[in-house]
Amino acid sequence: MRKLTHPLTILGLSRFRVRTAALLSGLCLSGLLPLTMVKSAAAAERVTLTYGFLEISTSVEALRAYGENGTVDAELAPYLRLLSEDQRSQFRQALQVRQNNIGPAQLSQFLYSSIGQNILRYAGGVVRTAGRRDGAKGLRGALVLAAAEPEGLSLLGVIENFPTRTVRIDSLRGFQILGSLTNLVEETTRAIAAIENQSDQSAFPPTSPLPDLTQPGPFQVSVQTLEIYDSERDRTLPTDLYLPARPDSSPAPLIVISHGLSGDRTGFVNVAQHLASYGFAVAALDHPGSDRRQLEDLLSGAAREIAKPTEFADRPRDVSYLIDELTQLSAANGPLANRLETSRVGVIGHSFGGYTALALAGAQLNFETLQTNCDSEDFIFNAANPSMLLQCTALAAPEQFAADLRDPRVQAVMAMNPVDSSLFGQAGFSKIDIPILLVAGSADPVAPALLEQIRPFTWLNQSEATAPTPDQYLALIEGGSHLYDVPSLAENADSPLTNQLVSSNIPLSYSYLRALSLGFMQTEIAQNLSYRGALSEPYISRLSQPDLPLYVVNSLSEAALTAPPADSPEDTGEETAPQPSAPIEQP
Repeated sequence: MRKLTHPLTILGLSRFRVRTAALLSGLCLSGLLPLTMVKSAAAAERVTLTYGFLEISTSVEALRAYGENGTVDAELAPYLRLLSEDQRSQFRQALQVRQNNIGPAQLSQFLYSSIGQNILRYAGGVVRTAGRRDGAKGLRGALVLAAAEPEGLSLLGVIENFPTRTVRIDSLRGFQILGSLTNLVEETTRAIAAIENQSDQSAFPPTSPLPDLTQPGPFQVSVQTLEIYDSERDRTLPTDLYLPARPDSSPAPLIVISHGLSGDRTGFVNVAQHLASYGFAVAALDHPGSDRRQLEDLLSGAAREIAKPTEFADRPRDVSYLIDELTQLSAANGPLANRLETSRVGVIGHSFGGYTALALAGAQLNFETLQTNCDSEDFIFNAANPSMLLQCTALAAPEQFAADLRDPRVQAVMAMNPVDSSLFGQAGFSKIDIPILLVAGSADPVAPALLEQIRPFTWLNQSEATAPTPDQYLALIEGGSHLYDVPSLAENADSPLTNQLVSSNIPLSYSYLRALSLGFMQTEIAQNLSYRGALSEPYISRLSQPDLPLYVVNSLSEAALTAPPADSPEDTGEETAPQPSAPIEQP
């Protein structure tokens, strides 16, 4: 068995907390209709910190002194005595965090979107008025005003701009959130160990030595930009089509790439070019309503949502319509005559695009499960899984849950960092019966690997169907994050928020994606079984690098994830941190 050091140590845990906290504040980085920038005459001067039944009142200045230099005055001391050493450290760090790349106008815009409203709904239960009323309305203005401060957005700035003399903060709830994050990291570490162990059990050893699949293939590649228009839905789908120069002029098997939220068709050019160089035709499209243009419209005030609620049905339909159009273009008398094979298509998707790929593969939207989970504040606002903020927006268009989004021409999908756990639930996810490759990053703060990819992978093949089990794989990049490129909209590409969301080693991450996508699509779509060993342990072990260890498994059980390590200590009876919420299934 390969022995690789897990980076999710105490230091790794700290980084995960910071990443998630940065993401939650980052979700408040952009916004709708600017609010007035006039500071309230009743700006907060005192803070009531509640801890269960206990309440301690202190001044904003006392909090500032403690955050800046660790000074503890007589008012704050009783509160700090309630906290453990770790909690005191977390509390002080929270008082020190600054985000200076957040514009107040953009923040205001974002807070009026569905995701922004959900954030305020949660935060309003943690930060309340002196009279214990929900603080959401006051927080909206306080956040915007704090973002306009010269030192940037901070917790102290939000408190000082809250429109009442006294603000109440449920600190116990805050520590419960950190507890759920701690528990998620611990469970993820256990899952990594299970996956590492399982990855050593190679089901498909290479039939012959494989070349370096990260290197370009033999074919020259040309690119055409198509303007595909669906008149029935009034959606324009700009598409870049990558075509290989196949010497035998045979039709090229087709792969479609679906971008993530606020992305576009240029997001995975590296992968598209690579697959085309091995003989695939690759079509990368834009999804209007959840692409980069939609985000720009949100930030400018021209749109109210970062993604339209109907996108959960429209995105898969975009891909199906694109396949229809490419089929016509490739007809005998079409401009791409006999260039494309569209009866057996592969789909690659990232994040929201990963959801898109899974829906096309047959995963069924589950209204009851999603509604139950979104109605539970403990679930939707569990800081361990910020992707719920997006998933719950699907409820605003309930009619789409009855749609059959599966496309029988889609015969294999590769879903990278997909958001799916509550959208499909176990019942909906287990309907997938075609080859599938899930790709996860263990340090993903947006779509946490354990909750959004690893556990859903265990839901596959749960039915009593007698049909042969298709090839289904889970690839885990240990230490991998959510994004594979620096967002082009970022004003400061080196900002802490951006760095926390992007892979720490972009070239290495892309080398993994090139090899995984090529081996998987050659096997499942091109039916070239000589590539089957590309997802076996011998080849993955060769491909994996210590900087970001890579594991691939083709089976995994929930029992393997929950089993305690063999050398774990006996239960001491000590109180444990709250568990991260799991999807609630309907009977």
